[in-house]
Amino acid sequence: MSSITPYQTKAGRRWQVQYTKPDGSRSRKRGFPTKAAATAWEQDQGHARRAGSWVDPAREKTTVSEIGTRWLAAQTHLKPSTAAVTDQAWRLRVKPMWGHREVGSLRPSEIQEWIASLNVSGSTARRAHACLAQVLDMAIADGCLVKNPARGLKLPRRSKAVKVYLTMEQVRAIADQCSVKSEIVWLLATSGIRWSELAGLQVRDLDLGRRRAHLQRAAVTVNGKVEIGTLKSHEARTVAIPRFVCNMLEPLIEGKPKSAWVWERVPGEPMKLQGSGSWFHGARDRAMAADPNFPRVTMHGLRHVAAGLLVSAGASVKVVQRQLGHSSAAMTLDVYADLFDGDLDAVADTMEEIHNGLGAVQSAVTQPKAA
Repeated sequence: MSSITPYQTKAGRRWQVQYTKPDGSRSRKRGFPTKAAATAWEQDQGHARRAGSWVDPAREKTTVSEIGTRWLAAQTHLKPSTAAVTDQAWRLRVKPMWGHREVGSLRPSEIQEWIASLNVSGSTARRAHACLAQVLDMAIADGCLVKNPARGLKLPRRSKAVKVYLTMEQVRAIADQCSVKSEIVWLLATSGIRWSELAGLQVRDLDLGRRRAHLQRAAVTVNGKVEIGTLKSHEARTVAIPRFVCNMLEPLIEGKPKSAWVWERVPGEPMKLQGSGSWFHGARDRAMAADPNFPRVTMHGLRHVAAGLLVSAGASVKVVQRQLGHSSAAMTLDVYADLFDGDLDAVADTMEEIHNGLGAVQSAVTQPKAA
């Protein structure tokens, strides 16, 4: 049951609605300028209760910041690198804009306007939106909202990463310019493993006699610190290493205990991701200075280089998928579709050869027309 009654304020008469919540407790909503406005609100609440979509008006006043803080603390399942960018999206994009707002006051139109106003890349804008949307999902789970105003909006396209492919000669050009650690360039450019996977290698993981590396863990650099965790796919995998690269690695691990890192920043600690000004960037820049047409490649870009070299060597999609650690062959094709364009020419050439083996095409026989 509910009742609508007037009360006096310094600004004049106002109306309030006293109502019973679904749990049987009594509450009230004040501040309506007219009895008609109070009646309309009370009827809306009645419709919502009958439809099963009623939300306690007091809970709608919960701020985005209150729920967001709890949501962020619950993201313990994320990998360190993902947790870092998620925290950044919350602190720099979502909380300053929406933290003070009551969740019940947010509207899709203003969230859409906010997305359009973000002067960042498409990927960064989508990450900020995902952060807000997931916070509001938790608000629904907590009974503070019925519908998420951040869902179903138009999002900017993700910018596609530019992939650079090098020839084996160009890989050698960078390696030859390295003052140290040239074997890292060769390992990344021929195996396709990620930097974090390379940094996470221990002596026990290398089976150089069989030309294999068993990837067990990732050493990810986050905010200047190295975090040890699982691989990106959460599954260990084994990759092939060319013999000449194995020969480079053998002296590095000789005499080391099996638990030692193959490469160490300081004794007992894995390497950090190499930043600008590192030995790698210096070697690349010298290679570019020697050849004006030499493409600019990043440390992570050597993974794409490896994919290109694997395909040029005749590796199938499944082999490339396994070597790179993709979840499916479809993903490999999506990422490296440009590398497999040559397969179309090969199919056409094969069909041409089969057809040529049949001899000349006979002309179609024209049937006489009926009288």
